[in-house]
Amino acid sequence: MLTIVFVVGTRPEIIKIAPLILQAEKRKINYTVIHTGQHYDENMSGQFFTSLGLRLLDTNLEVKEENSHTRLSEMISKLGDEFIKIKPTIVLAVGDTVSVLASCLACVQNEIPFGHLEAGLRSYDLTMPEERNRRMVDSMSTLYFAPSRIAITNLYYEGINPDRIFYTGNTIVDAIRIFKEQLDEKNTTQANEILVKIKKNYILCTIHRVSNVDNEKNLLNIISFLSKYTQIPILFLIHPRTKKRILAVGKFESLEKNSNLFIYESVDYFSMLKLLSNDRCLMVLTDSGGLQEEAAVLRKPCITLRPNTERPETVMHEINTLVPVQESKIKIEISRILSEDFNYRFDQFDYPYGNGYASNKILDIIETSQKNLTFSSPHNYKHGSKTFHLFELAASMKKEELENQFDCQISLIYDGEGNPRVVKNKLKKGDRVRILKD
Repeated sequence: MLTIVFVVGTRPEIIKIAPLILQAEKRKINYTVIHTGQHYDENMSGQFFTSLGLRLLDTNLEVKEENSHTRLSEMISKLGDEFIKIKPTIVLAVGDTVSVLASCLACVQNEIPFGHLEAGLRSYDLTMPEERNRRMVDSMSTLYFAPSRIAITNLYYEGINPDRIFYTGNTIVDAIRIFKEQLDEKNTTQANEILVKIKKNYILCTIHRVSNVDNEKNLLNIISFLSKYTQIPILFLIHPRTKKRILAVGKFESLEKNSNLFIYESVDYFSMLKLLSNDRCLMVLTDSGGLQEEAAVLRKPCITLRPNTERPETVMHEINTLVPVQESKIKIEISRILSEDFNYRFDQFDYPYGNGYASNKILDIIETSQKNLTFSSPHNYKHGSKTFHLFELAASMKKEELENQFDCQISLIYDGEGNPRVVKNKLKKGDRVRILKD
């Protein structure tokens, strides 16, 4: 019998994995939900699962350790014990947190298949804990569920077995599709109270990333901007760590003095969705990865206070802009967005994250990919290890024909101009083909 374990550790992970859990319910798949305790509030989490239409958690590991390496080791130990007891067909986790890394390591050590949701995202910035986590996870996963074509290409470049890589789209689009329809019937008191206070158009702002919150120079620049900006109201949903750091540098009062800045604690998911999708929300100012995706789906221009992003599609299509943490440059970018009609950009945006049915695709793949859910040893008798080769096609042919003829796997294709493209069934004359061969 197919048995799935879903591991979550933070609220964004719960939101992104919720559509999969709901779909598993519909298919009557046996599943268990484990919370590592990474970000857990006893009162809020129970309500949160119920509000999303999910049954309550099966297990909360209650890992509260703040030291990063001991937190990771405790998670691995506790997750490993749970996995051995449950004996799942596959474990699924989404994203790039320490909970995801711990899940993957616990699976690998016990030879249990692990599926990585959001596989292949890359900022190529190894100063980011999230980038280190996802790179390590993608080096060890069993199945790779990629949210975009660029994510797939990243995995191909890294030599991951193409047979284990699947383009599914991102389950955040599923979540928006499912839960946006429920806004009228859900309790969005927090959003309603905020919208009564802010009677004009507004910018939705969140800041939480280590590079901004723990970097005092960046933090002071952000505080300076927020305390002085008066062009249009800013709704600042303040993360607990961010508030703690602002208080530590003694600048919270300067924010409170700006009558154009509305500061609120983090709100529930349905309130967040309502605030983000509201017509009066003109744009997003953030350093969050997930919010870049949600802004794109809900047609909101985004300013990202980071030098890089693992969601490059949004930047390439100019609906998201990477801006240095400098007061003057943030103001300039906001003014530019306010002066432009962004509808045409969104009309031309080829949404890379799927059509809102990623969860269906993921479960279809799991149910039909039993051969990939193994830890079998590869056989490379000729040379001891597979190697990469690159050659140019002299004639058009099908992918399957080439792989059969040369007894190889195609890992990447470059067009005539040297641009990488996703492997499809039909290969064109002049394509440069990168193959993995014994």
